[in-house]
Amino acid sequence: MFSNRIVASSGFALLLTALAGCGGSGGSDAPGTTLNTPLATDQTTVGQITGFGSVYVNGIEFDTAGASYEVDDALASDDDALAVGMVVKVEGSVNADGLTGTAFSVSYDDDIEGVVEDLTATDDADIKTFLVMDVMVVADANKTNFDSDDSSFNFDTIAEGDVVEVSGDYGPDNRLYATYIEEQGADDNEYEAKGTVSDWDGSETFVLNMRGGATLNVQLDPNGARIPDAGIEDTQFVEVEGTIEDPAAAERTLIASKVELEDDDRLDDDDNEVEVKGMLNYDTASGTWFVKDIALTFDGGTEYEPLSLESMLADQSAAGLYVEVEGEHVGDVLQVEEIELEEDELGFKAVVAGKSGGNTLTLSFGDARGTVDVIVNNETMFRDDDVVQSIDYGSINELDKVEIDARWGDDGAIYASNLHLEDGSDYEIEGPVEAVGDRTLQVLGVVYDTDPTITVFEDGIPVDGDFVEVEDETGDGMADTVEIED
Repeated sequence: MFSNRIVASSGFALLLTALAGCGGSGGSDAPGTTLNTPLATDQTTVGQITGFGSVYVNGIEFDTAGASYEVDDALASDDDALAVGMVVKVEGSVNADGLTGTAFSVSYDDDIEGVVEDLTATDDADIKTFLVMDVMVVADANKTNFDSDDSSFNFDTIAEGDVVEVSGDYGPDNRLYATYIEEQGADDNEYEAKGTVSDWDGSETFVLNMRGGATLNVQLDPNGARIPDAGIEDTQFVEVEGTIEDPAAAERTLIASKVELEDDDRLDDDDNEVEVKGMLNYDTASGTWFVKDIALTFDGGTEYEPLSLESMLADQSAAGLYVEVEGEHVGDVLQVEEIELEEDELGFKAVVAGKSGGNTLTLSFGDARGTVDVIVNNETMFRDDDVVQSIDYGSINELDKVEIDARWGDDGAIYASNLHLEDGSDYEIEGPVEAVGDRTLQVLGVVYDTDPTITVFEDGIPVDGDFVEVEDETGDGMADTVEIED
């Protein structure tokens, strides 16, 4: 139901994005007392947009008044050109509170644009896969924001033959885990792809080598194409734009109107202090870890949270984990100062029974006994398939049905990473078993009835401490299926 984990991470104490108040300090009113307010620090931030009212990226609320915008290589005037789920780079400053800042520039460029092919449902009802020019894309009903002039375009309605633009994060399996999918117009036949040049014939054709071994034949438009000033060479990392006469053909050629040099790590030489969130990928050939194609190095001063993450990096078992990384970008490598694990272990499909404190939702699960409090913050991505504009905490009403991916904070509270407004009569909870009775099961304080003639224990009877996913199809408080998570 919930996130399609590449690597399970049960048992780790996960990151809390602290809900501290805005920066500032108290002090004496006595004459001569000086209040020293720490200055903001310049920083480049790479991550997905989770909300607006300013722009929220990686849990930081950036004031965008006066910022410049570049969206798909074109200048834009304001936040209206952006959308939740887009992976962007924000150059700006971050205040001492770590939660607010000022954006000098915001840039976005999609990962790929083309025709949806081989659209496939998976065993997980919330996951679909499809190909765009042979690059595998993974769409998640809870984590992918769908955007279109047609408000009916969403996870359920995406179809074979749709032309889409995709932004997201490549995993260690070289699949593109989409955080944003935008449907293009029916008459849009301009496609985009990124990769490395090979077999350049010196005048008009080359092969574009994309992720996962996908390749694309490219021919420069005979009517004229924009190419790098120094020309095209093998091994260059480029973005190509153009048309494909028959996108469904087994052997297809993109007629390129533009070939543009790209930074394969999203960063420029003058990006010094950097914060980035994404999946960890390990390149065995070079022995290097990457996040969003940014190479990482670690030393004795690197801080790991949890501490066990250091050994997981050493034995390469951290591949696929979602992390936040901070450090200094030097010579095309990010020298890591801090790296924190940010895996979602908890999940809920429930009704909002109450709101409190300006940031807390109390969730109920039909006739099951007990409730769960979940906190939303700057890092929570809100989605509603029925509206085009973004939503936030204030948009959520009591009795709304929500689906939430979440994690524990260091304080023991539960924080929402993704919140999806949805319909449906079923309820679900994913978390640790706290008690198993003769005919009851307690998860995170919520008690379900069980019945051997009704309840399906897919992996046997769980014990205290097991992570389980419990499904109640009608909300009658009876667990219909119980699955032990890896």
